[in-house]
Amino acid sequence: MERPDIFLDSICLDCEWEQVPDMVRFYAALLGFEAEGLDGDVMPAVVGKNVSLSFQPVNGYLAPTWPNEIRGQQSHLDLIVKDLPKAVAYARSIGARDAPAQYGDTWFVMLDPAGHPFCLTLNGPLVAHPWRE
Repeated sequence: MERPDIFLDSICLDCEWEQVPDMVRFYAALLGFEAEGLDGDVMPAVVGKNVSLSFQPVNGYLAPTWPNEIRGQQSHLDLIVKDLPKAVAYARSIGARDAPAQYGDTWFVMLDPAGHPFCLTLNGPLVAHPWRE
C-alpha cells in the first residue's frame, strides 16, 4: 500500500490551565514562532514554518519527574543550536530552568515553565538547518 500524504502538524504538550500563557510566551520566544489561539477557540499554540507546538490544559496536570522514574520525562524536544552556552543563557533568561541531571558536553537539558524537559544540542541534525550543509 502506498503511503498517503501524512505530515507532522503539531506536537502537543500538557500543562495546567494557568500555565498555558507562560508556555506560549516561553516557546514563542525560544523558537521564534508566532503565538496563536490565546484569545480564541483554537487550542493555544506557537506556529513555525513546518511545525507547531500546542498546549493542552488539563485538570490535575502532574509534571514530569525526570530523572526520577515515577513519571519519567513523558516526552522531550531536542533543539539543535549553533552556540550551546548562548542558547542556554537565552533559555534561562526567558524562564527555563536547568535540569537536575546533565549527560555530556554537547547537550544541555533544561525544563520549560511546566516542567517538561528539553535538550539544547550541538548534535544532529535529523533535518536540514540553514547553517548546515
